[in-house]
Amino acid sequence: MDQENTLNPETYQTGLAVIRRRRWFSWGMVLIYMPASLMTLQLTQSYKLMGFLFLAWLILLCIAVAMLASSKCPRCGNSFHMRNSTISFFGKCRHCGLANR
Repeated sequence: MDQENTLNPETYQTGLAVIRRRRWFSWGMVLIYMPASLMTLQLTQSYKLMGFLFLAWLILLCIAVAMLASSKCPRCGNSFHMRNSTISFFGKCRHCGLANR
């Protein structure tokens, strides 16, 4: 039996907490766009400012997804959400099956 499988699951909690924080940040970026853009348009009546807001949001969203995709599994050390070139945001490691709960 491998030593990594005999380790206590509590040792993984700090790594899983980082993944959970990154996942919440990514979802927050997705959910905040529509209210922020509507509020910007209502307050300023400027499509130019709304375009700038979209560009800033898009850059932040790309950063958030890249951070989430590059998260390492605390058990196996591989990428938690990526396998080969595909990305999946399920709550399990794509390599060892460690659940993020």
